[in-house]
Amino acid sequence: MSPQGDHGSLPAELQGFAGFFTAEYPRVVHSLMRAGATYEEAEDATQDAMQELLRTWADCKSPAGWVRTAAWHAYCKKAERNRRRLALESRTAQLAGSPPAARSEPDERKRVLETLRGLPPRQGQVLALHLDGYSAQEIAALLGVKASTVRSNLRHAISALRSSLENYEEEEGGSHVRKG
Repeated sequence: MSPQGDHGSLPAELQGFAGFFTAEYPRVVHSLMRAGATYEEAEDATQDAMQELLRTWADCKSPAGWVRTAAWHAYCKKAERNRRRLALESRTAQLAGSPPAARSEPDERKRVLETLRGLPPRQGQVLALHLDGYSAQEIAALLGVKASTVRSNLRHAISALRSSLENYEEEEGGSHVRKG
């Protein structure tokens, strides 16, 4: 017998999951990318979350919220490991006396991604869900927090992005040489 049953179709209890997966997978990936994940990081975290959801599909009451939260946690866990690894590599290079890597001026997209990755995890998550079109009340229900907490996190995230943009514009303004 094939994994899809005798007739090549999915078992009835998994047909709902297949439809859910098809609809939600790209949304969750893009949501994580809006929060600062690379495409590969977002895909890995979403795949991990979907696999875990499949194991508990029959008992899950709110699969959309569950899979977003699980994907977010998977991304944060991996991002923290990578951050620690890079910090360790940097310290090791400093101890070995290696010269620092040459820094090139980041393009705007890179700067935005760096800023998004620099947000505290909850602020990045709330901002990504907001950009996905969720209201503060909907985000609060998904994350299990108060709507006022969501609005506060969103306000702080936007403030941080605005500040970063202003600093970037000041840096850009000061670095150009005028011809005339």
